[in-house]
Amino acid sequence: MTHDLLIRGMAAAQEGDEEETRHYLEWMLGLDPPIEEKLQALYWLSEVSQDPDEKRECLEDILAHDIGNA
Repeated sequence: MTHDLLIRGMAAAQEGDEEETRHYLEWMLGLDPPIEEKLQALYWLSEVSQDPDEKRECLEDILAHDIGNA
């Protein structure tokens, strides 16, 4: 189920739909997805976020879990 939500969230992000992206990706993150999916969700949330603090928080979370992911 988390994979389907990730795919829908990514598609919404690629279309520039911040509200739909948040809907799917925040739902997915609440389900405790595998780490790879979590990192992808955080990346796409950072891509659509208009808030610099939120964008930074997402990217810092990614780096905290995967230091080589610059």
